Amino acid sequence: MAEKTTNVAAIRDAMPAVTRHVYLNTGTCGPLPRPVEETMRAIAEAELDDGRIVPERYLINSDLKRQAREEVAALLGCSPDNIALTRHTTDGINIGVLGINWQPGDEIITTDMEHPGGQAPLFTVARRYGVTIRTARLGDGGGDVVGAIARLITPRTRLIMLSHLTWNTGAILPVGAVTELAHQHGILVVVDGAQSAGSIPVNVTELGVDVYAIPGQKWLCGPEGTGAVYIADNALDILQLTVAGYSSLATPHGIEPIGGYLLPKATAERFEVGGMNMPAIAGQAASIRWIRTTVGFPWAYERIQQLGHYAWQSLSELDGVHVITPRHCMAGLVCFTVDGCDPAALVQALWQEANVIVRFISHPYCIRLSAGFYNTEEDIDQLIDAIRRLRKHCSPSTAHA
Repeated sequence: MAEKTTNVAAIRDAMPAVTRHVYLNTGTCGPLPRPVEETMRAIAEAELDDGRIVPERYLINSDLKRQAREEVAALLGCSPDNIALTRHTTDGINIGVLGINWQPGDEIITTDMEHPGGQAPLFTVARRYGVTIRTARLGDGGGDVVGAIARLITPRTRLIMLSHLTWNTGAILPVGAVTELAHQHGILVVVDGAQSAGSIPVNVTELGVDVYAIPGQKWLCGPEGTGAVYIADNALDILQLTVAGYSSLATPHGIEPIGGYLLPKATAERFEVGGMNMPAIAGQAASIRWIRTTVGFPWAYERIQQLGHYAWQSLSELDGVHVITPRHCMAGLVCFTVDGCDPAALVQALWQEANVIVRFISHPYCIRLSAGFYNTEEDIDQLIDAIRRLRKHCSPSTAHA
């Protein structure tokens, strides 16, 4: 096992993209560490040289998936039996939302801060089954979230879907308190963990959530096309398979189904349908393992929060800059606007003129930075200096289509 290091220079040296650019967009896609690329390349080369169907490959692939589930389980504080590997966060949300036997008139509660990837499954069941969606208005996410949701609960509410850390203001929502409220009414809770997994401590067992969906490519710095979902034991008893395949089944190939039915696996692995991109799965396990063993998640979480607050303070001190993120419940994701500047145009100018990578958000229309554990205060300072320089050439903000 590699020795943990808090040497930021050594960490950055293992992530070439962060030394080539001012990389402040982990909330969209984190930089790949060298050990992840090396792991992925080794698996791809083995598949090229040895083929993908030699008998040993089945065992190797099974072990790689096991390693990935175990790393995710260690990250989220649960058993690997409650983890299924997915392609992205939205896969996991679909598993939770579409797995309920919906009836016309049933209700879902969500918030006005959800990512389209979380909203789409909700509107799918609304259109297909006549389900009503109720939306809690949360402002910037720093107020009485539990109260806003509680006011929408009715006897027909069957599901609450919300983010742990919002993608559009950077607020950390009180998921544990919402779950406690929901379970008092027999309501399942599905959580979008896209911005929380790898940026703040998450223990799904302590939170009590039913479904917690995460990506691999954001704060965990893994490859694209990877993710995972936690399914609590009680939810395993409730959620039905929406998409099923060979990998979902407990009944081995060639054995007659029991009672005429093919039985799903007893664990969350039942939600894994078929073959996977094994270099990506190996990279997913490698990225979490590298952060866990080399960087250390406790240090990474503290570092992310420190840099987030440093960015919040630095931006707040700039005249004409308005920070949207509520400081009392935030981590490393900071959203802001600049008077007289169109967010999309300023993001483009920051990239072209200052080599700074941030992004704009449509709702609310603003600029978003996301500081990872590999960033430095100097990265934030370069962003601030670039805003001072480039704002003189800004065009007024316009509604973004």
